[in-house]
Amino acid sequence: MGKINKWITAFVFAVIITFTVSCSEQKLELYDTSRSALNIAKGSVFGRVADYPEEYAFNAYFLGGRVTDYVLNIPVRLQGVVDTIHDRRYQIAIVDSVSHGLVPAVYTFNREQIFRRGMWQDSLHVTIHVAAMSDTTNYKMRIALVPNADFGVGQAQYQYVDISFTKNLSTAPPLWNNNSKLRRITYSARKCAVFLEVSGITSPDWTDDGTTGILDYWISICKQYFEQHAEYDANGNRIYFE
Repeated sequence: MGKINKWITAFVFAVIITFTVSCSEQKLELYDTSRSALNIAKGSVFGRVADYPEEYAFNAYFLGGRVTDYVLNIPVRLQGVVDTIHDRRYQIAIVDSVSHGLVPAVYTFNREQIFRRGMWQDSLHVTIHVAAMSDTTNYKMRIALVPNADFGVGQAQYQYVDISFTKNLSTAPPLWNNNSKLRRITYSARKCAVFLEVSGITSPDWTDDGTTGILDYWISICKQYFEQHAEYDANGNRIYFE
């Protein structure tokens, strides 16, 4: 009975994957019962690009308010038979040759990750420590799957994923010039950082529709902040939100 159930599981999974791939313009052999392997799920062959981006990129100031740690959950797809009984382990590593700007204080991940039992897709986890990031560094991290006893090598183009991230407001984001009330305020990176923390805005292209008065409220909070907290620019001039 156990062998029959295992065969049925494998058959159903193969049908699902075959259907998914046949609906895509790209062709990818994700299923091979002769061996177990993993692929990082990225691109439209796996589903909606919003759910499976080709790479990950973000400006830490646009994560929404005050964020000290940002956790990326990157989907990993099984190639092979689903194990309904045991969790399996796999490994990841940074590819130093194409990564740059990284220091240990900026990121954390477990080299050994868990692919949970009963799953045909799980996630690997990487934490970026936003508070430790430099305002002048552009970071790039390439994470790659490392074969082990549980999982061999999958499809070559899906064995790695790139993560690019920065924490930089040296150039005014579009939202500053998209909104007349912000445009009247002399731009500085520090002013923008406080505004984004107060507002929680996550899109650099945000615009105010003018129906709620929320922008006026945020501006008033920022003005109050700089009146109550003396901060100075590189020239020694005190910063005011004006």
